[in-house]
Amino acid sequence: MKQIPIPTFNINTGITIEADYQDPLLEEYRNNPLLEALPPIWDDSTVIQNLASKPLYKVSERELPVHLRMHCVQRVSRDFFQPLSKHLELEQSLSRLIRDGYVGRNPLTPNYAFRTRKDTYDLMVKGLTDAYPINTPTSSGFAMVGISGIGKSSTLLRILKMYPQVIVHHEYQGNRLPLYQIVWLKLDCPHDGSIRSLCLNFLLAVDSLVGTKYYNHNSSKYTDELLPIMAQAAAVHCLGVLVIDEIQNLEEAKDDRAPQMLNFFVQLVNTIGLPVVVVGTYKALPVLNGEFRNARRGSGQGDSLWEHMKKDEEWVWLLKGLWKYQWTDEKVELTDEFVDVMYEESQGITDIAIKLFMLAQWRALDQKRKTISTELIRSVAKDRLTLVRDALAALRSGKKREIQKYADLYAGVSIDDYLNRIEEQQRQANRLEVIRQELGYDVKEQETRQLSSWLVEVGYEKEIASKAAEEVISNNLSSLDEMDIQKEGAKAALRIKHECMKDSSDTTRRMETKKKLEPTDSDDLRVIIFQGRSRKLSAYEALRKSQYIKNAKEFLS
Repeated sequence: MKQIPIPTFNINTGITIEADYQDPLLEEYRNNPLLEALPPIWDDSTVIQNLASKPLYKVSERELPVHLRMHCVQRVSRDFFQPLSKHLELEQSLSRLIRDGYVGRNPLTPNYAFRTRKDTYDLMVKGLTDAYPINTPTSSGFAMVGISGIGKSSTLLRILKMYPQVIVHHEYQGNRLPLYQIVWLKLDCPHDGSIRSLCLNFLLAVDSLVGTKYYNHNSSKYTDELLPIMAQAAAVHCLGVLVIDEIQNLEEAKDDRAPQMLNFFVQLVNTIGLPVVVVGTYKALPVLNGEFRNARRGSGQGDSLWEHMKKDEEWVWLLKGLWKYQWTDEKVELTDEFVDVMYEESQGITDIAIKLFMLAQWRALDQKRKTISTELIRSVAKDRLTLVRDALAALRSGKKREIQKYADLYAGVSIDDYLNRIEEQQRQANRLEVIRQELGYDVKEQETRQLSSWLVEVGYEKEIASKAAEEVISNNLSSLDEMDIQKEGAKAALRIKHECMKDSSDTTRRMETKKKLEPTDSDDLRVIIFQGRSRKLSAYEALRKSQYIKNAKEFLS
């Protein structure tokens, strides 16, 4: 058999697990294996802990040679993630979206069986979605649009990876259920906006996840033939949510293919109830119109508009988390001047801010400077951010005409959008308070909680871990950057554990000794002595009064 060449493309993958059915706690989610196999609905505290990511950092690394410290700085770009209010909002939207999409797609119902057979293919080909009122879709999707570099794609992927990507079902409530459930799939829109390429990439992704051969069997087919096959595969494998990133590439699509692709997404919603999330820069706004916009209105999730950050409490919160990771000879504190300079040079674009922080450290190390400075940050921004300099200058000017020159930076807004933003600012403040409560308000509290959690992870009891963390951080608050906190925490926890064990052992020994010595017989000499002590009598006097000690004169006579 002739081997069909398989093109390579980037696919974001998660984990595969066996189905473990749990009570979802809500009535509408019960008795549906697709929903009961999902993780629990998380509260904000759990989401914050799962999203937060801190790079490996040891103060002792500042003593390493410069060429090694250069590599340490790279960890910030790779591993640093500070939860913000909009991240919590996005997680909640995705959680509702996935579950609502599954409410109308129960694999144990006849409707599901009808939809996943050849009938799905026929419906998509013939456009008979209105003629067959199969379960009314309970979810549709939303658009996530924002400025380049603000973290849309990375945040979305981080949230998706909190869910397993594939769940393997075998049996549910005594019934056989041979099923590979794909919870999420994230693909990039092809750079040329080709619908055929998107379909083939989708089939390749499904093949790589569940071992099917959709691509081999259909790689030579035309676009109109591939679309229903893609829909059928999504239905058969119970796809929970389809995420299409870089949707602004549809602007490059030829022959009015952009409306065709968006209409196809609407068909996926109407035919199999599959939620679709499209992600892109502001350049995508002109193509996100017509039927897709109307379809999204019914979702109740609301589109997500990610603008550059404002210079407010949340911006300072982000920098506080970032500022710890300095590998220069000396650490410089975060001051108002640094806050202002970082915002001025990055314009609240998180990706640029993080890269600017790294570039400043690299230059300081390269030039053998002991610390970074505001002048150094300005110098680095001028020399190294040349590709985005004009766009940042446009944002800095605040002039609509200048910003409109850069489609990735600008979004026209209506008065309704403006009013919604005012309401969103209040919600942002409330969510930031939740994040602070979970991670700690200040450096001392954050470091204490972080050390305590680490000690629990390595095996210490929670009470011992809390005492040790509080002791180490409180006693060394002014010199935290000069010590190995985890090492000191482990030493303190071990000492406290030994002290607790010793106290417990001493208490047990005293109780056992007391139990041994405590007399119970009234004729026991120890009883007489103990009773005498309560009357302030010596042992001799107590025994004499009880006539256990005779008067010596009796024997002389």
